[in-house]
Amino acid sequence: MTDAASSTPPAAARRDPELGFPSPGEVLRRLRTQRGMSLRQVAAECGLSVSFLAALERGETDIALERLARLARVFGHDVGSFLGFTQGRAAPSVFPFDDQEVIERAPGVDYRVLRAPELGYQVVQGDFAPHSALGEDLQHEGTDLIIVTQGTLVARYNGVDHALHRGDCVRWSAGHPHTFRNDSDEPARMVALLFNSLY
Repeated sequence: MTDAASSTPPAAARRDPELGFPSPGEVLRRLRTQRGMSLRQVAAECGLSVSFLAALERGETDIALERLARLARVFGHDVGSFLGFTQGRAAPSVFPFDDQEVIERAPGVDYRVLRAPELGYQVVQGDFAPHSALGEDLQHEGTDLIIVTQGTLVARYNGVDHALHRGDCVRWSAGHPHTFRNDSDEPARMVALLFNSLY
């Protein structure tokens, strides 16, 4: 039998978004389902009872920090990453286009750098005028993930050229020499996620 009361989430499940973190029970259900785990399996790994975890998923109870840490560890998380954040605030960070720092990397090549030092990576947007190029090979720690969002760029990696067209994506270990150039008559743009702070 279904009535209006039974379809309303319990008070604990109707988490106030101003608290700045999601319901631990909702996170538990999502991760457990993604990994194909039963409540019994999770309980066995974290030392909490099946009935407690079931009540947590239903939003009928809350969880203490020490217990939350034990639960998060089952899924390879700490408390911060389990709840979907690290040192960042719950509110989004907005970077207006006009306020972003612009670095002239070479004639005709401009980088816009978005810094998130607490997250350990940087986002760089690189604009390449026609027939422009970086004047040097880059080589640094970490991994780069690059997507071309406009035009065509040639990515030279470890001595080998790779033509990247709009929508193409490449990932590499940044420890090998790499550089970019635009051989075309049209502007090109890339967005790079650098898993190391360079700028």
